Amino acid sequence: MSKTFEELQAENEQLKIQLQEEKEKLSSAIEQLEESKKELTDSISYAERIQGAIMPPISYVKSVLPKSFILYLPKDVVSGDFYFVEQIGDEVVFAAVDCTGHGVPGALMSVVGFNYLHQAVTEKHITKPSEILSFLDAGVNERLRQTDGASGVNDGMDLGLCTLNTKTKVLQYAGAYNPLYVISKGEIIEIKADKFPIGVNTDGTVDEYTNHTIQLQEGDCIYLFSDGYADQFGGDKGKKFKYSKLRQTLLEMNHLTMPEQKIKMIEIFENWKGNQEQIDDVLLMGVRI
Repeated sequence: MSKTFEELQAENEQLKIQLQEEKEKLSSAIEQLEESKKELTDSISYAERIQGAIMPPISYVKSVLPKSFILYLPKDVVSGDFYFVEQIGDEVVFAAVDCTGHGVPGALMSVVGFNYLHQAVTEKHITKPSEILSFLDAGVNERLRQTDGASGVNDGMDLGLCTLNTKTKVLQYAGAYNPLYVISKGEIIEIKADKFPIGVNTDGTVDEYTNHTIQLQEGDCIYLFSDGYADQFGGDKGKKFKYSKLRQTLLEMNHLTMPEQKIKMIEIFENWKGNQEQIDDVLLMGVRI
């Protein structure tokens, strides 16, 4: 038997009520999502301020390394890359550090790394790069409980670290995967890093790093960096920039001032990246003697 007009009208009204209820539920869910998103965004923005606060201001970097630049391009709001600069007497200790991952996980690792670097240099006055790296390695292993198996965190960091005597122009360097580039008399020299990272030592051993010593001359340039610049995809064929191209680029612009080099390196990076997504944090430090 067909439904009466009154029955159809009643069902229609009931559907309208149900539709309105579902609409209100959806609106409430959207509001909750927007509120959660705002809380998350605010938290990440606050984390960005904290991360920015622990790294030395550029004004301090310029005061101890007058002819220098720091190119710092996080992939996300916060970064797994960070730089460290500290003066102890006539010596300036500086490093470019690349922590496992990027974004919030990388940023958390960066705080751990920065704290141990600060403790080694500022509190314990260790200035020999190889000893600083071993101190950092031991600290990261202990802090992240990397010998505890499943309960530990098997993350680490790669870095290049230098100590420059501003009086004698003697440079010491030690590296965990990340090398040092030196440009002197129109040639670029690569000082290779040791092939083991900071942390990730599940057996509890503390790595011993090679300490390199170089007598620099006025006008020489040195560069520390993470892998973000060289690993960026782009260009006409969508390939990586690569370290060979990075070395050639630095050599070709060696005649420029350090601020000019920074501007040029950003321009080259952006042109190379084009419409490609930035794949990692980018950090490049340059110092002219």
